[in-house]
Amino acid sequence: MRDALRSAAIVEALPVAALRLQDGRVVEANAAAHALLDPGEDDPLDRFERHDRSALVAAAAELAGAPPGTSARRELRLGGRPPRRFVVADLGPHPAGGVLVVLHESTESRQVDAALAELATGVFTADAELRGRWIPRRVALALGLDPDGWDGTDVLDVVHPDDRPDTRALVGRAVATPGVKHAGALRIVHPVQPGVWWPVVAWVTWLPEDEAIGGLLVRFDAGLAADVHQPGAEALPGTVTLGDASPMGFLNLTLEGELVQRSTRVREILRPVGVRDDCRDWLARVHPAQRGQVLDHLDLARSGAQADALEVAFVGRGAHVWARLDVIPYRSDAGEVVGTFVNFLDVTAERQARDALAAAREELWQLANHDTLTGLFNRAPFTERLGRALASADGGGSDGGGSDGGDGGRSGGLVGLLVCDLDGFKEVNDEHGHKTGDDVLVAAARRLEGAVRVGDTACRFGGDEFLVLCEGLHDRRELAAVAERIVDAFARPVTVDGTALDVGVSVGGAVAVPGDREEPDRLLRRADRALYAAKDGGRGRAVLA
Repeated sequence: MRDALRSAAIVEALPVAALRLQDGRVVEANAAAHALLDPGEDDPLDRFERHDRSALVAAAAELAGAPPGTSARRELRLGGRPPRRFVVADLGPHPAGGVLVVLHESTESRQVDAALAELATGVFTADAELRGRWIPRRVALALGLDPDGWDGTDVLDVVHPDDRPDTRALVGRAVATPGVKHAGALRIVHPVQPGVWWPVVAWVTWLPEDEAIGGLLVRFDAGLAADVHQPGAEALPGTVTLGDASPMGFLNLTLEGELVQRSTRVREILRPVGVRDDCRDWLARVHPAQRGQVLDHLDLARSGAQADALEVAFVGRGAHVWARLDVIPYRSDAGEVVGTFVNFLDVTAERQARDALAAAREELWQLANHDTLTGLFNRAPFTERLGRALASADGGGSDGGGSDGGDGGRSGGLVGLLVCDLDGFKEVNDEHGHKTGDDVLVAAARRLEGAVRVGDTACRFGGDEFLVLCEGLHDRRELAAVAERIVDAFARPVTVDGTALDVGVSVGGAVAVPGDREEPDRLLRRADRALYAAKDGGRGRAVLA
């Protein structure tokens, strides 16, 4: 009984944050644990991120009932959204049952780790014989190393055999000049693929008197190191790697598509669309319409080939980022394709400039070819389209476009022209002013568009006169039907600012004579004469020549 009581007091007696887990719940927690987790009235486990809580409970279940001396370690995140706090949990069996969990806050070391990963591909410390002393966790994992087993590791084991003599010489120069930074190019082992080596630039500084370092401080950056330094070259002030200076970023993927490493630049490019810091969800942010193309490029690279660069949109958080992707295979010493590089070039600004230029060109085209008041075609493009329609009809077909500016015209058949003149418009202008007159013209254009056929081209020819080009007619009756629909569209008053205005329309029309090589001006004169006949007959009528 006395032993059980002593065991039960272990958690409270510990000078560090500790708790006991049993059957997936906290049965004891000391004051230091409450101060660290600050759970209030809630379950202390609720302070951990959901996935980390599950991992902690699972680890505790595996250790429950295990022999003394058995242990496990988990790193846990506190809170929901960044910035988070981090806690290292060391687990072992508790004499009274369940699992003892000792907690140490690791937020500062994680922040340092993340900051160093942003500044360089990697950093570590070693002694003069290049035996490792300390390496940030993120750097170690990126290199496929055990961060807890780095102390005492021979650093030369990760350096290419051919580069080891130069590496020793580089360290020798650093040791001979304490506090002076020296640089050299070398190759280090690929973290995943055997027979593949990373070219890097390494900066080495000997700091024997520094209380925290007490030896070699090494920073290295991935890049085309041979373009910056030859092995053994002295560092120049301000020397940077290609990765520092280039707008390009890269992802390194295995053949299975697993992300091995990403450059900081990729993270900077994709950050606006919410890609995770490790960039493992980069493919999910590719616009769905383009994801298949990216997958095809990846498949081609795995086969050893390389396709042309692909411009891809990444979306998320309401933002768009455009990047030009080059998917490049890389090979082992044996010549086998063992992975791919995906190079990123941010072209968002370029794309936005192109889109703005295209929009400006579209606006200029609209201004040059459309009536600014009604939005209908103006005289110049309409006359050109009428000429093309007549020439094509004589040749047995039509390539005239529809009112959308494209190739929406009807092929084959007869070509007809309608001239429409508003009845009562002068009286509206005189009585209500030009502003009301403009509103009437806009309303008239919309009614006209609603009455014609799909593919017919409407035009404001000038003043209150409108033209309609009808292609692909079967006979005169079809043109007459369109003319009657236009007259009917103006049978009800036009309402402007609450005032009902009686504005009708008179329509004259003509059909081009097949094979007669009719010119646009001649067809327009014939339609005009029909319009005069309609007005002479009482207005609000349609007459065909």
